[in-house]
Amino acid sequence: MREKILDMLELQDRLNRKINENWRDIRSKEDFARATWIECAELVDSLPWKWWKKQEADMDNVKIEVVDIWHFIMSYILMDYEKPEEAVKSFPVDMFIKGVKEDFHNIDIPGEYINHYLGETDTYRKIIFLAERVAEGFLKENLNEGVFFFGLLVKNTISFDELYLLYTGKNILNHIRQEKGYNKGEYRKLINGLEDNQYLFKIVKEVNDKDQLEERIREAFEHLHR
Repeated sequence: MREKILDMLELQDRLNRKINENWRDIRSKEDFARATWIECAELVDSLPWKWWKKQEADMDNVKIEVVDIWHFIMSYILMDYEKPEEAVKSFPVDMFIKGVKEDFHNIDIPGEYINHYLGETDTYRKIIFLAERVAEGFLKENLNEGVFFFGLLVKNTISFDELYLLYTGKNILNHIRQEKGYNKGEYRKLINGLEDNQYLFKIVKEVNDKDQLEERIREAFEHLHR
């Protein structure tokens, strides 16, 4: 697991440097904390929580939002380390792994939160609870708490291996976005009535080999953007 986390940290650092070589100097932890809790809100909005209207759960989008949250959490962690090889050995990464493994030993997490998690039997309410705890952790600037609950969120929505594959695909898409002028407002995110994330999700579900992903994704998006 830690080897794949290192791979993702390296990919994230590379993407951040593509956006701006000096990203650690111009971004703040507050930037990544804000991006994290906003993505958590978008995840919650993919689930049926509104009592005043009928909603259907969009679990595909929940998975995409989990991956988006992970981008910003890794960037937050990387702010403290010059190299991904150092970040992967950090305590926040240890806490993330504990969450994924549902390991409650030697953690400094409020007991009532753990009891609530263990006692919740409704799947959607449990996911919403976890997303809110991730957001709360980053609003409080409590990184260890935030990443622990994010690990639990991964376990209950996507699985670690699926996170790895979908993150890798989204990282490739983010490179394509930058190459096609995303930060200048030139990139078309909506293609033939669908968001690029939805096209990406279909491709990732069809490809089980990480090494095939970039070729398949680039080929598909070159065709879509013609």
